[in-house]
Amino acid sequence: MHKSQIVKEGIEIITRDGVSLAATLFSPSKPKAGVLISSGVGYPKEFYARIAAYGATRGFACLVYDYRGIAGSAPEDMRTCTADFFTWGTLDAPAALDALVSRLDGLPVFTMGHSFGGQLVGLMDNNQLAAAHALIAVGSGYWAGLRPSEWFRMFVLFYIIGPLSLVRHGYLRGIFYWPGVSMPGPVFKQWRQWCLRSDYYWRDIQKKLGGAYFAMKGAPIRQFGFTDDPVVTPKSEAFTRKCYQTADYETCWTKPEDIGVPKIGHSGMFSRSASDFWPMPFDWFETKIP
Repeated sequence: MHKSQIVKEGIEIITRDGVSLAATLFSPSKPKAGVLISSGVGYPKEFYARIAAYGATRGFACLVYDYRGIAGSAPEDMRTCTADFFTWGTLDAPAALDALVSRLDGLPVFTMGHSFGGQLVGLMDNNQLAAAHALIAVGSGYWAGLRPSEWFRMFVLFYIIGPLSLVRHGYLRGIFYWPGVSMPGPVFKQWRQWCLRSDYYWRDIQKKLGGAYFAMKGAPIRQFGFTDDPVVTPKSEAFTRKCYQTADYETCWTKPEDIGVPKIGHSGMFSRSASDFWPMPFDWFETKIP
């Protein structure tokens, strides 16, 4: 399908509690299915625009969106934002999935989650609306499960840069304090707490959500991992597999040389240079279309 046939449409998503989220839909003239693309921590929806546009050329209507408190969905005064990860997973992501489903008139829908965007699938009370879930570099953020090269960076973020930004601004200020976009203070505090615990977010899920919706019945999961990812290693990826232990779950590891690039890391798979990766999740989705 030629790119000129792809329509890029900015849309507004209204959550169940009345919050407006910014979103963009990349859609072919006659979609055969839809894909909800959920972001990793600190990544705006525009970061996923290239793979979303590619998916549209394959016949998939791809929706990217910003969680509340992030980029296009941020309030004027970030200090007022009380959102945390559970808000993103139990309210924002379900609203985005409902919005996509409502536009596709019964066509199959899938999810693609990068990093936390794959962790939140189990928090969504409507995840059964999706026929399958692709996880892109999804693992526990617990510091000891990461490669040692990441330990100092995490120490600086969680003990110096982050707390300083919260004191000065009331939230984690992007660009000036860390490379991602600005994020609400509660998100940073929760992220820090989880990354310092061996059970990551599982204790809080059991306590606050009673296990949530991780029992994925009938919807297969494929994890796409990358051998040079300093965050999602075989050790940290095993945590994700355990969370979704009752699901039909498989993991595929990709080396940088497999897609003709010198480095992938934790987010390089979405760069233009790594476009040889982009067909992989969509090829898998194709096999799940009735």
